[in-house]
Amino acid sequence: MASPEVDLVVDTLAGILRDFGRHAFDLTRQDARRTQAVFDQWAQHVVVGAEPPGGQKGAVAGLAQRQFSALRSFFTQHRRIEQSEVTASQDALRDVVWSFVASLNRVTSEDQADDAQVNTTLKSLAEAVDKPTVSPNDIRRVALDAVKAIQALMETRAVRQARQIEELSTRLASLGTQLEVARKESTTDGLTMLFNRRAFDDQLSRTSDLTSLKRSGAALLLLDIDHFKAINDTHGHPAGDAVLKFIASTCVRTFKRKNDFVARYGGEEFGVLLTDLSEAEALSAAQKCREAIASSSVVHDGRALTATISIGVAPWRVGEDVAAWLTRADAALYRAKHDGRNRVMLG
Repeated sequence: MASPEVDLVVDTLAGILRDFGRHAFDLTRQDARRTQAVFDQWAQHVVVGAEPPGGQKGAVAGLAQRQFSALRSFFTQHRRIEQSEVTASQDALRDVVWSFVASLNRVTSEDQADDAQVNTTLKSLAEAVDKPTVSPNDIRRVALDAVKAIQALMETRAVRQARQIEELSTRLASLGTQLEVARKESTTDGLTMLFNRRAFDDQLSRTSDLTSLKRSGAALLLLDIDHFKAINDTHGHPAGDAVLKFIASTCVRTFKRKNDFVARYGGEEFGVLLTDLSEAEALSAAQKCREAIASSSVVHDGRALTATISIGVAPWRVGEDVAAWLTRADAALYRAKHDGRNRVMLG
């Protein structure tokens, strides 16, 4: 029979395993929820001798028969994988920062060289104009040569800057997923497992900045569940939670491109950010989501619950700040609700 001290040690170890699993983050080969389930199974094995993950089949009785060696091997291997992925993310972040510094330095040097060449060209033009013996045709020729030289420099600079922006945007996009994994716990809505409002606000600013740099199409969508209060009042809050999770999963299935961003914006409202697409494509995606939800149902306690959504769509506009973009999407959502619900409105 185990002593109280041994029981305390066993309970403490099990608690550590559960806490570790509860605060796990996504890995390349395994998401956080699966990791938590594995650690919970190990905790059960330690406390009551339940079957361990990947170990011998069936439960065991005494502490001496429990797979502590296998647990230690599993924990060590898991920590090595975590360390490897965290280190890779940190290295990628450092790489992007130093790449940005190098690009900025190169741009500054190249721009200074271009400016010096422009100044030389303008100085030659001024000297030619100041000569008392120079003819109008000579002035015209020198002026045209100067214009052509400056125009060529400006075109070269524009091409160079566009290339640098594209390279930086690509590296930032590839890094974004890795950074989101590291901060997933603080940016995930516990009920729907979507990104939360904090993550949405951050992504909205990033999307605005990158779209402005790339001059590519983007759209902000705000989705609201119609008559959600009535669902809660009629069927209860657990039913409302089931509807929220149903809407969330439908949105994820609909907006499934790699860079599509879906978040629970607040209460029964969701936010979606779409990039690299036209206004027509954004409207089409919104309609597809609305139709998928309206034509489906979720079963809760043996009852089929149906819901509809209203959507406001605001395509990105050049020079518009984030607050104005969000206000325009919210106004479009309001019109969709006001005009009868279960519809998509363009802002």
